[in-house]
Amino acid sequence: MRMSATKLVGVLAIGGAMLASTACGPIDSVTGGGKKNTACKNIETELRNIASGGVSSGSAANAQKFSDAATKIRAEGQNAGGDVETTATKFAGDLDDTAATLRRLSSGNLSGGSPDFTAMQRHGNELGKACGYSGFRLG
Repeated sequence: MRMSATKLVGVLAIGGAMLASTACGPIDSVTGGGKKNTACKNIETELRNIASGGVSSGSAANAQKFSDAATKIRAEGQNAGGDVETTATKFAGDLDDTAATLRRLSSGNLSGGSPDFTAMQRHGNELGKACGYSGFRLG
């Protein structure tokens, strides 16, 4: 049961990351913005790396992936400033919550709650808008 809960949280989190993985789509290349464009592209790359990496069998390893991604996304948001910083910080917080849940699961705590995937999707949408992309495309 513990492995199933771990995989479930990981799969759901990767799904949320995939929803946001195209948050910084092609419109930002038309709208300009230097630091913002670079940050959005780097955030997109980081999210694609999480999504393409899959869920490993150890929740502690998955927790570290999400924690590392949150740190990178937060830093890119700070580089961009403005709305990108605000929304990247929110989304990074969602990834941190996912990492915390996975850490609890890896220690055998099955009653530690779960991340708010609805908030993750909402923050991913907000990040997409801040980066100049109004919808999502997968793949």
